[in-house]
Amino acid sequence: MQLLAILLAYSLERSVTLSRNLHWRRIVLRWQQWQAKKTQVGSDSQEKIAEWRQHLLGEVVWAVLPALIITFVVVLVDSFLLSFVIGVLALLAAMQCGQARAAYKAYLEAANSGDTGATAEQLRQIRRASGHQEAAPVHDLLLWIHLRYYFAPLLYYVLFGIFGVLVYATLRDMKHPRNKAWDQLQLIVHWLPTRIMSFGFLMVGNFGKALPVWLSSVGNTPQNNFAALSKVANAAEQLEPSHEDDVTSTALTTVALMKRNLLFFIVLLAVMTIAGWF
Repeated sequence: MQLLAILLAYSLERSVTLSRNLHWRRIVLRWQQWQAKKTQVGSDSQEKIAEWRQHLLGEVVWAVLPALIITFVVVLVDSFLLSFVIGVLALLAAMQCGQARAAYKAYLEAANSGDTGATAEQLRQIRRASGHQEAAPVHDLLLWIHLRYYFAPLLYYVLFGIFGVLVYATLRDMKHPRNKAWDQLQLIVHWLPTRIMSFGFLMVGNFGKALPVWLSSVGNTPQNNFAALSKVANAAEQLEPSHEDDVTSTALTTVALMKRNLLFFIVLLAVMTIAGWF
C-alpha cells in the first residue's frame, strides 16, 4: 500500500494543483494562530497552557496535535481504503513547494536570457523557498529543497506511516522560536533523511569518490546536514560550474542527479515490497 500511495502522490503532485488551504504548512500555521488567539484571553487553565507553550516542547506538542488527531481517526476507523486515501493526501500536502518550482523555472529563463539581475533575484527566491538562511550556490539549495519536500516526507512515510509524514511536515513548516534548541531539533529531524538520501548518490553517481565523504558525514555527528548533503552530492557528481558564466548546467545536472536518486529508492522500495519486507 505504501508504494502505491507514494507513486500516486508523486504523480499527482506533478499534474494536480492543490488548493493552498490544503497545504500542510497552511493548516499548521492556521492551527497555531488559532491556538494563540484562544489562549491569549481566557481562564486560568488557558493562561497556564499559553505559558507552557512558550517553551519549545509545549509549542511542538500543540503544533503536532492535528497530525495526532488525523492518525487517531485513521487507526480508529481501521479501513484500508481510508488509510490509502489519507496517506496519499498527507504526502501531497507535505510535498507542496510551488514557490520553489516557480522560482527554479524563472531562474532558468532569466539565466538563459542573460538577465543577471533577474537571475540573482530568482536565486534569492529559491533560497527563501528552501528555508536555508545563508546564501548558497543554486545546486546546494536545490538539493536541500528536494530533501525537505520530497525525500524526507517519503522516508518518514515509509518508516512511520501517516503519522510520520505529518509530524515531519509540521516540524518543517510550523512557526517556531529561533533558538539553539530549535536548531538542534532540526538537526536531529534531518539527520537520517540526509544520510540516506546522500547514500543514494553513491549508488547513482561516483561511488568510489563519494563513499569516503559519506562515511565521514555519518561518523561526524555534529556536522551540518546542509553541508553534509552538499559534500556527498558534489563528490558523486560534478556539480560545480565549469566557468563563471555557466549558471544553468549545474542546476540541470543537480536535478538530473536527484531524479536518478529518487528513482533508485522507489525501485528499492518496490523490491522490498515484493520481497515482503514492507
